Amino acid sequence: MLKLLPLFLLLSLTVGCKKYPEGGVKSLAKGRLYGTWKLKEYYLNGFNFTDTVLVLNFKETFNEGGVYERNYIDSTGNFFSTTGGWDLAAEKSVLKIYPDETYQITSTASVLTTTFTIDRLTKDELWYSFKAGNGTHQLRFLKNP
Repeated sequence: MLKLLPLFLLLSLTVGCKKYPEGGVKSLAKGRLYGTWKLKEYYLNGFNFTDTVLVLNFKETFNEGGVYERNYIDSTGNFFSTTGGWDLAAEKSVLKIYPDETYQITSTASVLTTTFTIDRLTKDELWYSFKAGNGTHQLRFLKNP
């Protein structure tokens, strides 16, 4: 019976942990968010519109102490770099980013918000979404090594 106790404890911890809708455990959010993430895909209302993205080499970096940086090249070839802050809210379901910048992600969509819903956060993937005029926008990132 004592041999089953560690297995039972592990199972109860796994079942009791709050998770993101698309994967990842909320209790590990802060540590997993640290680092640089590169945009891999862009979805609008559940459909992949990655081929319409205007920005190139789009990266976001989340450092300890709430320090944030965003880098990308826009459609005219200009390099942009923005710094600011970040925080987790609403039981680690919401990512708040504080750059002083709006950017055009596609010809019909701009990112104006600073509050994003985390849909997935694993050691290798970050997906967050926001609602704007024409629907739900989701950005999917891969961890940059």
